[in-house]
Amino acid sequence: LGIAIVNNYLWTRGRHTFNIGGEFRRSYQDDNEEQTAGGQFAFSQRETSNPSDLSGGSAFASYLLGLPDQTNRSNSQELRLRNFDFSPYIQDDIKLTPKLTLNVGLRWDIQVPFSEVNNLIVFFDPANSSPNAFAGNIPGVAQKLGSCNGCAGYNRADIHWGHVGPRLGFAYQVSDKTVVQAGFAVAFLNGGAYEYGTNKVAVNYGNLLVGSYSQLKTGSNVSAFGNWDTNTMPNPQPTPFSPGLGIATQINAFSKTKDGYAPYAQQWNVNVQHQLPWNVFVTGAWVGNRVIHLPSKLNPINQFDPKYLSLGTDLLLSFADGSAQAKGYQLPYPTFVQDFGGSATVAQSLAPFPQYSNIMNNFEGSGTTYYQGLQVQAEKRFTNGLSFLAGWTLSRSWDNTSSGFTSFTAGVVNKYNQKPEWGVSTADEPNTFKASGTYELPIGPGKEFFNNRGVTGQLLGGWQLSWIIDYEAGTANGPTENGTPFPPNGNNRPNRNPGVKLSTASYQDAKDQFEGKSSVAQIYPAACPLGSTSSNCSFTETTQFVLGNATRTYSELRNPAFYTENANVRKHFFLGERFQAILQFDYFNLFNRTQLNGPDTNASNSTFGQIINKNAQTNMPINRQGQISVRIEF
Repeated sequence: LGIAIVNNYLWTRGRHTFNIGGEFRRSYQDDNEEQTAGGQFAFSQRETSNPSDLSGGSAFASYLLGLPDQTNRSNSQELRLRNFDFSPYIQDDIKLTPKLTLNVGLRWDIQVPFSEVNNLIVFFDPANSSPNAFAGNIPGVAQKLGSCNGCAGYNRADIHWGHVGPRLGFAYQVSDKTVVQAGFAVAFLNGGAYEYGTNKVAVNYGNLLVGSYSQLKTGSNVSAFGNWDTNTMPNPQPTPFSPGLGIATQINAFSKTKDGYAPYAQQWNVNVQHQLPWNVFVTGAWVGNRVIHLPSKLNPINQFDPKYLSLGTDLLLSFADGSAQAKGYQLPYPTFVQDFGGSATVAQSLAPFPQYSNIMNNFEGSGTTYYQGLQVQAEKRFTNGLSFLAGWTLSRSWDNTSSGFTSFTAGVVNKYNQKPEWGVSTADEPNTFKASGTYELPIGPGKEFFNNRGVTGQLLGGWQLSWIIDYEAGTANGPTENGTPFPPNGNNRPNRNPGVKLSTASYQDAKDQFEGKSSVAQIYPAACPLGSTSSNCSFTETTQFVLGNATRTYSELRNPAFYTENANVRKHFFLGERFQAILQFDYFNLFNRTQLNGPDTNASNSTFGQIINKNAQTNMPINRQGQISVRIEF
């Protein structure tokens, strides 16, 4: 629910045309999202792997045995979220000469961060180093919006007053048929502490008050939860607020001073428009777009320093059975074992804030994306029975995050070295071509040939062809491997073997395999398993406590391209002056193309680089589809 008030004044004075106005927006969200009230179980290959090195195993086998890797359950409550925005602007279009117009403008987005009517927002602020009396007085406590005992003392984040976006542009008429245009703008988007939707506030930030339960992954082959057939997951009960909330489970982060920054886009373009004969209009443009402060998980607050990976299997030692103490490791605080139970490992004790299993900052805005593209478009207005619109784009897109929701984006492997996260975007399509059009045959009533309503006009005339074509290059991807105990994400990648070329084989081989015409197609060069000395592998799986050096994505590793053609054929029958019948044939996937999903990208799998089963097809069913319809118009 929301209220929007927009007003604009147009004022012309001499060569100047001013647009002066403002926009006011107020939004209301009363939301209760039950997502984990029934409990969640996550499964890993660890529980069915070789205990000595965690090799082998199957997540599905762990599921069949009822041995989850980690579990969590939390209830929820209704949050009543509010925000508002006021954005004044001014724009001046200056007619410098009859052929040249200059555009100058400025918009100021005053985005007031969200609040909750009853201040039911519980969070962790990394800037607050108050001792936690519930965890041996080590730094780090839960806070809540409002002014209660232990509360934050405020009910929203700070306004960031610098959200000022300029607009600059010009249009120049080169000739009667050619125009050059260019522009640059900075636009502020919904996000940061202003926008509670993309940050999943209603799902995450009030749940600690209604109770939560979790059992973390141990990083070993032993399930922290145990067998789910013999273990009942408790139903969390409502909990009054205290600074000790969130201990031994996930707590969500929020900062009064740092989380108000909204994402903003720097946009620019230069284009040339030209009128060709036969009513054809062409445009060529260079377009750029850079977005900053996108939602990301590049800086997980509770990830420990990778220097501790040198401890190797000691990271798996448990304080609960005394094996950690026997090796000389100290409890981070006295009730650590009582809080974490079987998950009280050396790895957990070395986290910056060991009292929390994970600290998830839904408001982190460290993501960036950068796009540049050459765009060419041709359009023919409907004349002589023909119209079409066709566009070709040659582009490249880079980023270090791949989702508009922090909760859903892929986590960083190592926040202390984020360079491998920057790469070609998983949404990058370097080449796209799309076209649509309609052609009416010049035959039949009102046309050049057989212009009659007799037998010849009715049978031979009234035909119309239409088409939609979509050709898109494959998107990029990158390698993964089975996780390593590196709290909180447990992500890892293999090592890159630079001597092996990352070439993508012809996907025709994969299609032949899919149709049973050939053996398994190796789309990417194979990955080597742990301990292999082969020099013919594109990647090599790392040992358990070593971070791989592969980057998040590679331009050479791409999913199959997308090709589709759809067509439409119409036949008009003219029934007197007022009626006509239309017989229509629609065809989808006209050339019966098979569209496949991408190959396996997990270097821990023997099927790395292969499209491994028929379920990998994306356009089911494979066959072209068609439909016929008849209608009467009058």
